[in-house]
Amino acid sequence: MLVMTKRYEARLRRMVRKLAIALLYGILSAIGVNFFLTHANSYSSGLLGISQLIQAIGLTMGLHLNLGLLVFIFNVPLFIFAWRVFGLSYIFYSGLAVIFNVIALALIPVVKLVSDPLTNTLVGAALIGLGIGLCFNNGFTTGGIDIVVTYCQRKFHKNVGFFANVVNGVILLATVIAFGPSRIVYSLIGMLLTNWLMDYVFVSQTDVSVTIFTKQADKLIPALKTFAHGATVMHGIGAYTGDETDVIIVITPRSQLVGLRKMVKTIDPRVFLSIQRTSVELGIYRRHSL
Repeated sequence: MLVMTKRYEARLRRMVRKLAIALLYGILSAIGVNFFLTHANSYSSGLLGISQLIQAIGLTMGLHLNLGLLVFIFNVPLFIFAWRVFGLSYIFYSGLAVIFNVIALALIPVVKLVSDPLTNTLVGAALIGLGIGLCFNNGFTTGGIDIVVTYCQRKFHKNVGFFANVVNGVILLATVIAFGPSRIVYSLIGMLLTNWLMDYVFVSQTDVSVTIFTKQADKLIPALKTFAHGATVMHGIGAYTGDETDVIIVITPRSQLVGLRKMVKTIDPRVFLSIQRTSVELGIYRRHSL
C-alpha cells in the first residue's frame, strides 16, 4: 500500500509539473509575441511564426486575422498525427500548451515596452525558446511544427534545433517572397536564438554514457533492472591494486542522470562514476519521459 501511495504521489507531482510548464509556456510565448516580436516585425519559429506571417500578409489585403485562431486551426491536423504516433498522454499536455497560448495571446495586450527592434527580437525569441525547451524537457511539445520536429528527433537522433532550422528556412523564404529581404534579418536572429535556447534547455535529448566502477555489482544490478534503460556488466582488475572490480556501462538521457547517480551512490557510497556525452547511432534505444 505504501509503495502504491508513493507511486501515486510521484505521478501526481509529474502531472502538476507538466500542467504548470504548459501554462508557463503559454504565458511566456504570448508575452514574447505581444510585448516584443510584434514591434520588431520579427517572426517566431515554427507554427507560431507561420501564423504571424499569414496574419501580416492578411493585413496587406485588409484582412484582420486573429493570431490565436490561426494557431489553433493549424494545430488540428498536426495533433491528429501526434495522437496516432505518440498517444493520448502526449497530445493532452501539448494540447493544453496550445490552448494556454491561444488564451494568453488573446488576454495579454499588445504593449510596446522598448523601441529598439533588436532588443525586442532578442527578448521575445529568448522567452519563446525557454518555454519550448521546458515543454520538450517534460515530455511534450508546444504543438504545431514541434510535433513534427520531435518525431524527427526521436527517429533520427538529432537535436531539435537542427530540424527547427529547416522549418525556419521555409518561413524566411516565404517572408522574402511576400515582403522582400528587409524583414528577415531580425527574424533570422530571433529564430537562431530561439532554437539555440530550446536546445540548451532541452537536456533530455542529450545522451550520456555512464561508466560505473564498483565492488558491489551484486547489489547494484537488481536496482539497475528497475531503471528505464539497460546496463552492461564487465569484470575487471585494478592495475594498481590488483583487486577485482566490476564495470557497469549505462546509456541514458542527461535528464535522468541525477536519479541514476543518487540510486548508485545510495547503494555503494564508494562507487566511482565516469560520465561522457555520447551519440546513439545504431541499435534499440528509447528515451523515456520523466
